[in-house]
Amino acid sequence: MTGDGPDGKPARLAWWPEVRDRSGDRQPLSRDQIVAAAIKLIDAEGLDAFSMRRLGQELGAGATSVYWHVKDKDQLIDLVLDELVEEVRIDDDPEQPWRERAARLAREFRAVVKRHRHLAPLVGARISVGPNTLRGMEHLLSVLRAGGFDGDRLTLAFASILTYALGSAVMDTRELTGPGSDGKSVQELQAMYAGMLASLPTEAYPNLVRLVTETGLEAMDDDVQFEYGLQRMFDGMEAESRSMS
Repeated sequence: MTGDGPDGKPARLAWWPEVRDRSGDRQPLSRDQIVAAAIKLIDAEGLDAFSMRRLGQELGAGATSVYWHVKDKDQLIDLVLDELVEEVRIDDDPEQPWRERAARLAREFRAVVKRHRHLAPLVGARISVGPNTLRGMEHLLSVLRAGGFDGDRLTLAFASILTYALGSAVMDTRELTGPGSDGKSVQELQAMYAGMLASLPTEAYPNLVRLVTETGLEAMDDDVQFEYGLQRMFDGMEAESRSMS
């Protein structure tokens, strides 16, 4: 996904760093290489362990070569976040109902963030408006507008879908901590949590205790929970549209 303008050429954004030409170098280091290496390192080692020095080691290049393409670590993080959105597939069928198209985009945004769990805390917490991000936003808006949304309803539907998809991904990728959590898998932690709820006094917490006994394994699955909420949100949007027609 690229931020193309009406003429098919990349749209120029005043706040976005231009690509610097190193075509005269014998072995030029490109911005794409730097960003790809940064994503690979953060995925493998985490954001806290990431540094420009560590990146230079991974690339086999000195700091000067890296800084030719990016001003500092802060700018590089913006480039990394925008590159993640490039993974979002927007080649959907415009003849499909808006609901199916919007659901597909929501799943795509969530899947991308889940693939890069160490970067998830920065998603939505950082103002990073690059060409890929803008194109993804533009596409979702076009899908909703084709579905009859406009004005405040367009803004609210757009924000609701992105907030739900990205927020769900952040929750799914969070590190679970607490007493007795070290070394345990997500499934083991869920079982431990369920056991704690089941041990509660029923006279004080009848619904929490019943929740454990009545909930099946499928309902505890992150994907099932996400899909349920997504479809109920779309049910509400469609019901509102019918009431206004």
